[in-house]
Amino acid sequence: MRRLREGDAAALDPLYRRHRSAVYRFAVLWTGSTALGADVTQDVFMHLLTRASDFAPERGALLPWLLGIARNFCRQRTGTLHDTVALDTDDDAPAPALTTTHTPLDSLIGRQDLDRLRRAIATLPPHYRDVLVLAELAERSYVETALICGCELNTVRSRLFRARALLTRWLEAPEATRGTI
Repeated sequence: MRRLREGDAAALDPLYRRHRSAVYRFAVLWTGSTALGADVTQDVFMHLLTRASDFAPERGALLPWLLGIARNFCRQRTGTLHDTVALDTDDDAPAPALTTTHTPLDSLIGRQDLDRLRRAIATLPPHYRDVLVLAELAERSYVETALICGCELNTVRSRLFRARALLTRWLEAPEATRGTI
């Protein structure tokens, strides 16, 4: 980071290699789209390249800071006024794996479950989606999640509780009655 802040663009490469997967997974899970996930990932690292001086190591590690930037880009690209986002319709696009499967049937069931989960996450209001994706799927601590979201620790806990409840209700509802949460 020091080299990047001093204007050495080549210093971005090792940072990109170390953190791109986590940023991409977060963006795909937040937006529900692999294309938007790739765009957000590119935006995050372009932001890092051009605004490296904005990073303050005394406030925390680099990855939570990058995820906070990714969160902002996700919100910009999907529109903060919308409660849902469109999911990819491209079945050939790889999605981040949430489970490991072993047989073709397990793979099919896992893919269907993953698709249902992605649709359910996409219907969450953005403030619930933020904490769910960060704390549960990106495995950030509650403290890091609070820092990234700019809210209190107890707010993270209550939003996560509500997000889980909304997801459970959506996943248990008959398919014909599902809409947005």
